[in-house]
Amino acid sequence: MRIQKKYTVKEWKKFYNIQELMCKKYDIILIDYKTKKEKIVDILEKINLKNMNKGIETFNKIIQKFGGSMEQFTTELNESSKNNVKIWSDLPKNEPKPRKSKDQINLDKIWGKRD
Repeated sequence: MRIQKKYTVKEWKKFYNIQELMCKKYDIILIDYKTKKEKIVDILEKINLKNMNKGIETFNKIIQKFGGSMEQFTTELNESSKNNVKIWSDLPKNEPKPRKSKDQINLDKIWGKRD
């Protein structure tokens, strides 16, 4: 009869290099080992209506904060786009050029006159 050795899963993982050798020499028993089914059952037992409500409330708060930050971002982006100077023209080449706008004057200052 071989000697029985009892380890927790954490302790057993420390013997990574010599696990096979130890299994040949001893009967290894993992004390706290659980199958996938047992782990799922434990998790489901921990979930109750009170915990689920807290989780949903927390999730809703996070979503509301995200929505508020996205709204702020879009308003800032819209405001900044109104103040930006255009760096290229939207007009086709063949159309007559309109009078120079404030943007065009600023472009001329930045890039120089194209004419």
